[in-house]
Amino acid sequence: MAQLDGEKLKKLQRGDLAGKLALAVCGAALAAFAALFAAGSATNNQTLNVIALAVCPAVMALGAAVAAFCYIKYSAAITKAVKEYVTETFVENGKAMHPERKSLSYFIGIEGDCVAVTVNGFKERIIFNFSPLGKFTLGKKAEALSAITEKLTCTFCLMHQRGARFTSVDYREMKAAGKKPGKRVPIITDGLPDKRAMKVFLKSR
Repeated sequence: MAQLDGEKLKKLQRGDLAGKLALAVCGAALAAFAALFAAGSATNNQTLNVIALAVCPAVMALGAAVAAFCYIKYSAAITKAVKEYVTETFVENGKAMHPERKSLSYFIGIEGDCVAVTVNGFKERIIFNFSPLGKFTLGKKAEALSAITEKLTCTFCLMHQRGARFTSVDYREMKAAGKKPGKRVPIITDGLPDKRAMKVFLKSR
């Protein structure tokens, strides 16, 4: 059964946090540079100008380098793990996707720290458990939904490319109780892949 590795993700998230802190330091150095240089110019204080020109750029460069390293080593690894988990879960639940139907509408809803996907009026639910990611923040929810919708889009564009024929395929996000569902997002319309869907598909290859 597909699942996210909680221990591995904790280590990656610590590295990701270090990258975010480095980026914050970079921003603070930029703000300090502007403040010190402005103050030095206004008061004709060369010491402040020298500090602004010598120290702040070096701190910004170091912060940017650390942030870039952490993004490549940790942030990208987290995104990859999420995408692999989504792919494995869809594969395990292939029948519940009902690819035998020619017209498919997928409904995606967040339930706690999980995401549930249903199709048309079928009772089967494909459940994605994202609890190993820790607190399911807005950012994590967005990343999870993006991975799911991207996989749906790429799957059906690839199937069409390989000869499968669907009349229409789309998805929409289900909002909280009492709220209207999200806008329908087409993948295939009138038997042909949507232009936006094809861009997503081609970009992922």
